Amino acid sequence: MKNCDKDLFCGVNKAENREPEKMDALEKKHTPVIEAPESVKKGEKFKVKVEVGKYKEHPNDHDHFIQFLELYSGDTFLGRVDFTSEKTCPVVEFTVKMEHGHPLVAYEHCNMHGTWKSFEKDIKLE
Repeated sequence: MKNCDKDLFCGVNKAENREPEKMDALEKKHTPVIEAPESVKKGEKFKVKVEVGKYKEHPNDHDHFIQFLELYSGDTFLGRVDFTSEKTCPVVEFTVKMEHGHPLVAYEHCNMHGTWKSFEKDIKLE
């Protein structure tokens, strides 16, 4: 049986430390970063920016690039953006509204290093 511990394509990858200076190069290149307000009014639209490569630039070549970014509120799917190599960059802004106070979480998929998960972003609903 194969051990998944060192298999980037088995499950979802996540940086072990929130502090970028303590992340390794692979984690810095792949961890999605969520920027959103600390609090929002229930049911009102607000902007959420998700970026891959904020801590260290990710390659964007035909053989190594970010294929997509997805945004969730808890387990609720909010949106997805697909990217092409060389022509697009893995930075996106979603306009969303929330009725329930679930943390935001983003996932990205690198064609070479699998799927990576952001740290949760808590948002207080007023």
